[in-house]
Amino acid sequence: MNHDIKNYLDVAKNTETFMESELDVLKEVLEDFQHNKKTSYHLIEEEVNGDLAGFILFGRTPLTEFTWDIYWVVVNKSLHGKGIGKSLLVRTEEFIRQKMPRAAIKIETSTRKRYSAARGLYKRVDFQEVGKLPNFYAQDDDLIIFYKEVSSA
Repeated sequence: MNHDIKNYLDVAKNTETFMESELDVLKEVLEDFQHNKKTSYHLIEEEVNGDLAGFILFGRTPLTEFTWDIYWVVVNKSLHGKGIGKSLLVRTEEFIRQKMPRAAIKIETSTRKRYSAARGLYKRVDFQEVGKLPNFYAQDDDLIIFYKEVSSA
């Protein structure tokens, strides 16, 4: 963690994507990552000219043999479309490949319009949409599950 929690939260707020309740959860996750030596979270970040441009938070999925969850992919709004989200996802896959020869990566997200760019990014880096739970987050706000298997072979 090269920046303080406020920097990460400022980048997340700047996206204008996340609701206040989501930002509260992000703050809790960042605090756990920063203070809990036994946390299962991992963080990778990208900088542009020394400033935090984006970050990704992910970790092992409990009770699974080789599955990982990506919890947060956040890119400064002014840098959308510059390849930072893709770079973060590629670097995460590389990190996971170094940890184990075979792995699966899962991302859960919302069908809200504000998440359409993220859903497009996941598809561009070969995640497959494998499931949908209707009205999961709220009425007419479904949960979409993206999935990708990776191996070091």
